[in-house]
Amino acid sequence: MQSKDYVQCVNQELERLLVFETVFKEYAHTCHNIEKGNCLASESFERIHLYFTKNVIRFDRFVDQCAAVSAPSGYERFNQLLVHGLRGIRASLIDMLNAIQPDHVDHSQFSGALRQQQAAREQINNAFEEINVPAF
Repeated sequence: MQSKDYVQCVNQELERLLVFETVFKEYAHTCHNIEKGNCLASESFERIHLYFTKNVIRFDRFVDQCAAVSAPSGYERFNQLLVHGLRGIRASLIDMLNAIQPDHVDHSQFSGALRQQQAAREQINNAFEEINVPAF
């Protein structure tokens, strides 16, 4: 894959990542609202768990697709760090999902998963410093 195509591909991946992050943040916010009783009658931990599960499956496929992309010269380290960060986010999402029980949220596990997710995002941000494109 040429550098230009790779950069375009990564930009599309980052846009999809932002959409996923928005969706999962909304789930976290909805969990908080359910606990406070500030929710719709149709909202429940069971439903959030179901929707969260479906999106974790989609995110898992997304991570696999990103990992399958072949990085051109100068982008190898960046690509490794990006995929590692995405896998860290995936692991944190699974921990968040496991924290959502039918009648409550395990706050300790949920908070730990949020911290893990933040660390994975920072790995992705730091990956941009690793781009070493050869001069022509």
